[in-house]
Amino acid sequence: MTFSSSRLLEENPDRIANQLIQKAHNRDGLPEIAIGLTFLLVALTMWMQIAYQPGSLTYKIAPLILGLLVPALILSSQWAIKKVRTQFLIGKTGYVKSKPVNRKAAGMVVAIAFVIAVAAVIAAYLGRNSSPPTAWFLAGTGIGGGLLLILAGRLPRFVVGGVIMSVTGVALAVGGVSLGTGFMILYGIIGLLSLISGCVVLVLFLRQPTEPAQ
Repeated sequence: MTFSSSRLLEENPDRIANQLIQKAHNRDGLPEIAIGLTFLLVALTMWMQIAYQPGSLTYKIAPLILGLLVPALILSSQWAIKKVRTQFLIGKTGYVKSKPVNRKAAGMVVAIAFVIAVAAVIAAYLGRNSSPPTAWFLAGTGIGGGLLLILAGRLPRFVVGGVIMSVTGVALAVGGVSLGTGFMILYGIIGLLSLISGCVVLVLFLRQPTEPAQ
């Protein structure tokens, strides 16, 4: 270990430890799959409000899905990931006692994600045929969601996903699409991208040789 790397370790031990924990947390792709399913569910509510007329049963169900199912999926995702790992992946990883979750940081991520989703649906509901200047709200949502994705993942593939989400939001704003259609496309693209990325990472993880027990 060189003097510079030793000094870096001494100055930033918590930062390095958090990076290693974050990398281990995302190595099987399950968090990305959870993110992808959440975004796709939000995109589904967009489509339901576009494809069906106001007053129809399906149109009325969309806000219920957002208000009940999306928060439940967000809040239960960590529990579900831990359950899947314990039940099916412990043979690949062995038992590792996780560092206690930073509840403040986790709560902030959940809160921001939920606010973005709610804001998207409310804006789409109020401005289905909005003018292009109003649709610039899409750019803000795309950039904000992209930054959140980068901060939550902190890995190259999350950075790529965050950049794609930001660029998509700006492109939709420039294109002048309605808010409902724009949010459906935005959340649909990033949801599908996260789901595919997570599945690919999971498959590659499962194909890795099992490490011998220590």
